[in-house]
Amino acid sequence: MLYEEMACSSRGYEVGGLADGKGGLVVTGVILPAQFADLERFVAKWDKPGTAERYAVRLASTMEELQDFHDALLPRMADIRAHLDGKSFDAYSDADRRLGRLAFAWISAAEAVEVFKQPRVPDSKGYWDVRAEADL
Repeated sequence: MLYEEMACSSRGYEVGGLADGKGGLVVTGVILPAQFADLERFVAKWDKPGTAERYAVRLASTMEELQDFHDALLPRMADIRAHLDGKSFDAYSDADRRLGRLAFAWISAAEAVEVFKQPRVPDSKGYWDVRAEADL
C-alpha cells in the first residue's frame, strides 16, 4: 500500500493514512475520541465529507449493514452530541470531526432503517445532491 495524505484545506482538516486499494483511505492515528473507540469500525465506510457521498454509501449498503450501523450509534447519539456540543467548533480535533460526520451519516442510515425500510427512497430518483449541514 502507498501512503497518502489527504489535505482538505477548505474544510480545515488533514487525514493521514494508507490507501485501501479500493479508492478509499484507511485513517491512521487517533481515529475517534477514546470514549467512542467502539465505533471505529464504521469510519472507513461512513466517514464521508458530504450529504451526497453519505447517501451514495446508504444506497450501496444492504439493510443488514444499515441496521448494524444504526443500532450501534443510536444508543450513543446523546453522548456524541454532548461530546461535540461540549467544545467550540474551532476546537474540534480531527477525531471530533470524524465523529460528527459519523453522526451525520447515522441520520441518513436512520431514515432508511426507521422510515423507508430500504436504502433507497421509494419512488425517487436514485441520487440527490443536497447540502444540509456544516462542513466537518
